[in-house]
Amino acid sequence: MIKEIINFTRDLLADIPDIRHWNAKPDKGLHVFINIDENGRWVNKELKEGVDYTYYDGENDEIKLWDDCIRYQEATTYISMNKVKKFDPKQKIHSCSPFAIAYNFKFNEADKNTLNIPVLKKAEKPSIDDIQKNEALIREKKYEVVYSRLNDYKKNSIAVYGLNFKEASSELFPEPSYKYKSQINGFFRIFPEVMTAIKNIEEYNSLKDKDYLHIYLRSIPIEEQEKQYRHYLEQEIFSGDVLSNKAYGTAGFFTAYSQKKIFMRHQTGCQIGGVSLRVSTEDAMLLFEFMKLLHHKCFPNPLPIVVDQKEINKAIAKIYNESGEKMSTRQILTQLFQKKNIKYLSDFYLLNLKNTMSGYVINDFDFVSLFRFGLVPTIRIFNLMEAGYYVNDKMNKDPDIQIQTIFDFEKIAVRTIFNNSLVRIKDDTYVTHYFDDLDPKYVPGGNMMVDLIYKYRMCIYEYIYKSKTGGITRNMIDDMLLTSIKTNILNDKIKGRTEWNNPIKTKLNLWFSLYDFFSNNKENAMTSRIKELKTKLYEVSLGEADLETQEEFAFAAGQLISYLIDRSAASNKTYALLEPYLQKSKISMLQTSLSQSIATYKHDIRVVHKGRFENIAAQALTFAPDGEMKPLLRYLLAGCFSPCVIYEKKEQTTGNKE
Repeated sequence: MIKEIINFTRDLLADIPDIRHWNAKPDKGLHVFINIDENGRWVNKELKEGVDYTYYDGENDEIKLWDDCIRYQEATTYISMNKVKKFDPKQKIHSCSPFAIAYNFKFNEADKNTLNIPVLKKAEKPSIDDIQKNEALIREKKYEVVYSRLNDYKKNSIAVYGLNFKEASSELFPEPSYKYKSQINGFFRIFPEVMTAIKNIEEYNSLKDKDYLHIYLRSIPIEEQEKQYRHYLEQEIFSGDVLSNKAYGTAGFFTAYSQKKIFMRHQTGCQIGGVSLRVSTEDAMLLFEFMKLLHHKCFPNPLPIVVDQKEINKAIAKIYNESGEKMSTRQILTQLFQKKNIKYLSDFYLLNLKNTMSGYVINDFDFVSLFRFGLVPTIRIFNLMEAGYYVNDKMNKDPDIQIQTIFDFEKIAVRTIFNNSLVRIKDDTYVTHYFDDLDPKYVPGGNMMVDLIYKYRMCIYEYIYKSKTGGITRNMIDDMLLTSIKTNILNDKIKGRTEWNNPIKTKLNLWFSLYDFFSNNKENAMTSRIKELKTKLYEVSLGEADLETQEEFAFAAGQLISYLIDRSAASNKTYALLEPYLQKSKISMLQTSLSQSIATYKHDIRVVHKGRFENIAAQALTFAPDGEMKPLLRYLLAGCFSPCVIYEKKEQTTGNKE
């Protein structure tokens, strides 16, 4: 993985050098630029807004000095907070450069107690006045703490950067002092005076918590600062031990290790000191650049890293960053295939990351030999259950649906199966949860649906994004759809007839259509079978045919169950009334349950329905031989939620409202 990311970053930086600054933003807070002349004197004491300082509130990107803030900040910021210790062991000053001083206004509770700063609890509901006084005290105390650390910080930063601050000796070839020594000395010497001026800036008095105060020494050319900073990075880029005179070491990019946590260290492979991978300084710098690009949100997630096709990697980066609102990987790939006319995408690594409070975590990293965008054959979702809505007493049936691409499959099929929770679409927001923790309280279907998502989401992710066509099987489709429908049965209320449940109808349509697709049956055997069952039962209801197969029995039983539940006079009926029937393991057991229900509701079987009902019931209750119900549940449910033929009159067509 590491080598692929290194090569990807090297090529991208060569092709798009300015990508380093794409999406970069200054820290929220106050940014102040100080000019010190060659004699160490402060020359811009009258700080002017937009010239010598600017305030960034975290939202308004139209501030003056925007580019300067980014460039100076990136040339003076720390590699990691742990690296700050070389500059300030107490980690109160967060810049890592002799050309800047930066800190925020965050104190932990222990620090507040030591400094006699009141700890305001939200539960105590402090007044606005108390909060503002507390924030002012924190700013003052933070200044005092930083000032007390300043001499050490100056000394350490000069040493870490390897700058020569000694006076020239009388030797024949004396080593000259660092050329900007006077400016740096003056910068640190006038810090109290600078802070007096900064405290008069209105925005300073609003800084709190994680807001930053950055003070930059602008009179030293930024090119010099960047050169020195890069030299510093090259010396400090490694984590842990280094080899070969600091030429190779452990990069901080997912290869850091802890000497104290032996069980977390690699136990196999080629190792030196328990570390199985060391990289060169150049490679470590490229990994550092990649992390910065991640931090700047320059890449989609998941990120395709195409091998030996630099132009595609460049196109992906440009599409993502030039699209205004950030596009998802599915949108980028769709544009590549449809608008950029790319015929196929092959030989790429797919990197999926998660940004957490503790840093980036790798969810998944895998090689994809060939990505399938278009589906062949196209999946057609037939409206077998006649889903739709009544408008002015007329049924408007939903049209059949065409699933032409792999992302149509995600948007339509996956979203429906998992109750809009694995793939969540609301308004214009499209969110997926392939690697997230899910709270059953916020998932329709509760724990049953969450368990189903956890069980199958990786298979679905790999099927969609890695084109692992064998990742989903027909049996898996059966389990997904049956369980998904059960979540509706356990939670939905019956409104009107039992058959009138569009979410369940939609899932059944999906079930039968996907069943054919994942069984590689190009003749739509399952969808044709459902159509045949509906036709056959219509004939049975007229007394013109007999039930001959177990599938026909299950479908007929479903129709009877739907009609019998409609006869219940209970208020607030729910689909849980289906459960006793679905739990029957044998055909004979279901027949017994149907007999009992018919006896219960026989007084309410309407005369107009009696003939059709009696014909179907007689056939279902006398059907033989016995058999297992589990393989027949899909047909039983299809019967429950297809338009019930018992309600039909000779002049009516299936699906019309009674």
